[in-house]
Amino acid sequence: MNSTLFNGYSGIKTHQFGLDSTSNNIANINTTGYRANMPEFKSLFSNALNSTNPNSPVSSDMNYGSSAASNAISTISGSYKESDGELNIAYAGKGWFVVGNNEGSNFNIEEPNSNAFFTRDGSFLRDAKGYIVNSSGHYMMGVDLGKIQDGVFISNKEIDEEALSSGELQPLRIPQDLYYGPTQTTKVNVAINLNPNQSILPAYEIFSNNNGVVDNEAILNQDINSFLVDNEQINAEIFNDANIKVTQNNNTKEYIFKYKDDGENGFRTLGELIQKIKDKTGLDLELNSNANGDFHKNILLELKNNSLSNIGVELSGRLFDKLGLNGSKELDNLKIKDFNPSKIYEIGDYTKIDGAIFRRLDSSGSSNPLDDSQSWALVDSSGVKDYNAESSYELNDLVKNNGKIYQKINEANSSLEDTTSWKELGDVKNIDINQYDSNINYLKNDLVYFNNSIYIKIGDSSNGNPEDDKMNWKILDSEKFLSDKIGVANYKTTTEIFDENGQKQVIISKFILQDNSNDKKTWNVKTAVYDKDGLNILSDEVSSNIVFDKDGKVIQSDDIELKVNDRSILYSLNGSEDKSSTSVTYVDSSILGEMKDGIQKGELSNISIDNNGLINLAFSNGITETMGRVGVVAFVNDQGLQKIGGNLFEMSAISRDGQESVIASGSPILGWDVDGKLRFGQVLHKYLETSNVNPADAMTDLIVFQRGYAMNAKAFTTGDDLIKEAINLKR
Repeated sequence: MNSTLFNGYSGIKTHQFGLDSTSNNIANINTTGYRANMPEFKSLFSNALNSTNPNSPVSSDMNYGSSAASNAISTISGSYKESDGELNIAYAGKGWFVVGNNEGSNFNIEEPNSNAFFTRDGSFLRDAKGYIVNSSGHYMMGVDLGKIQDGVFISNKEIDEEALSSGELQPLRIPQDLYYGPTQTTKVNVAINLNPNQSILPAYEIFSNNNGVVDNEAILNQDINSFLVDNEQINAEIFNDANIKVTQNNNTKEYIFKYKDDGENGFRTLGELIQKIKDKTGLDLELNSNANGDFHKNILLELKNNSLSNIGVELSGRLFDKLGLNGSKELDNLKIKDFNPSKIYEIGDYTKIDGAIFRRLDSSGSSNPLDDSQSWALVDSSGVKDYNAESSYELNDLVKNNGKIYQKINEANSSLEDTTSWKELGDVKNIDINQYDSNINYLKNDLVYFNNSIYIKIGDSSNGNPEDDKMNWKILDSEKFLSDKIGVANYKTTTEIFDENGQKQVIISKFILQDNSNDKKTWNVKTAVYDKDGLNILSDEVSSNIVFDKDGKVIQSDDIELKVNDRSILYSLNGSEDKSSTSVTYVDSSILGEMKDGIQKGELSNISIDNNGLINLAFSNGITETMGRVGVVAFVNDQGLQKIGGNLFEMSAISRDGQESVIASGSPILGWDVDGKLRFGQVLHKYLETSNVNPADAMTDLIVFQRGYAMNAKAFTTGDDLIKEAINLKR
């Protein structure tokens, strides 16, 4: 056989190999993640020509034929297109996804085995058991953090950093009915700003107990300096004086009350100021409330005369000015006339003698109250003059001294010790007008207090409260002083927590400013656990204090332990992880930060995969947490991988000259570093990598190989013709 014939035959066979490889590439031009082959050729034999001069510098070799040298893998990346698949991923860079052929597969990067295969096809989805598989049913291998146990996701972030850098890969599974396991709240740390110039809630809500009843004692114990007028501090340490001038029976007295004064007229709390005014002047400074004793949404202070005597009052002083209590008024509830001996008085009628007020008790008549103690009762002596030893008194004049009322019974000028000149009528009395009580059967001319007004009974029957029953009650339109609307610096917080079943509860804290001194601010905190709607209390209400210095920094805060049945919750207002509690005026009252444990049950709502291949699960309770990562490996020599069909590659071993076999591709290299970051590329979620076959190059190669095939076929027929010629020479 001549060489031409042999060369033509080998060329045909070689170019057929090229055509087969190229046509296969074209067939897989739309195969996801397909790696194209690149056919390469080599000469088959070579021989030196003995007939030429061996010392010639020109080559004397003769090559005979060609054969396939390799069918190399193209390592360039394909294009990346978006995909709607929940678990579709693509890898951009050097490396491969790792897949296994059964649920029990495992792959250790340190001791690689034949249970794993490698692919660039990222068209994964979940099977009936929740395993992440490709269209051929091969299982995605990766790092499983072991947080999914019996269909429940158990949080354990402490293991994430170390476990995510592991080289131990196994099939990944995400059940469809996966839910986040609830955990109960045991610790809550809150950072809060409490603005001493803000009144968030109305007073009646702040000072109401859990049954909705206003706690009068609590508001009376409030420091005056904690009140706000039109959301501005009273600043009682500077505006500290409250002056009252009282005129009665042509006698004028002035009383000065001072905030934080050590004298007998000093006060600090609202209750102390009320009591001092009552003791010194007989006037009543009260909280504006309704018939049931409940506060209005805004606190009003009212100064009034609850006695039956006529009193002239003038208010002044910087504290009263701040409160809106100023000016002068005549405070007279009932125009009671002086005793008239010729008038017939009915039961319940009032009369006045020298500042003392008497009421008729039994039968009608005209007897003198000073002489007939059986028919008359002394009900109010606030208008009686104080006894003065240097003054001279006339017959029947009345005076009061040391809590007693005395009547001058003769014209002799002598001291009170002279029982022949003075007669004791009884104890000093101030009429006490009480709130209306529907259970009491009131008599004619009885006085009651109802809805901030005084009423007198004018009828003999009763058809309801004084405000509705105008036939039997008459309002006494008396003058009184009303303050501006007063608030209390306060705030209310609601923090969600969860019980052992993941059911939502709330911790409600009410903050009330109690001490607003220049050097410190003390807030009282009432805290309790309520149901999820904040209506029903589940724990005892715990009272504590938080104290700030002049710069608004915490100097004292009581940690609170809240108990719900056998469960304890530690609650702290010192601050959260990166925030501290403050009390400053340039920031609204608000929660600055929270740090707490516990979470409610949550259903799996979304799966996402980040660029480092971390698989994150989002739940309906707002929690997003990593469950594992996609397995990615790289090789020093991708050409050493062997195609096994199904768009998969596997490692193969080679040996040379009887030496120990080695892995052709080199040992697999973990795709991430010790910090868990991918080293050679990145994962693209909801993208797929197309085939890396270049259509233009493939068509060009197809034409070239076809031409090569045809030309070699021509060479073969030429060689055949030459042999025929040689045979014909013999003939």
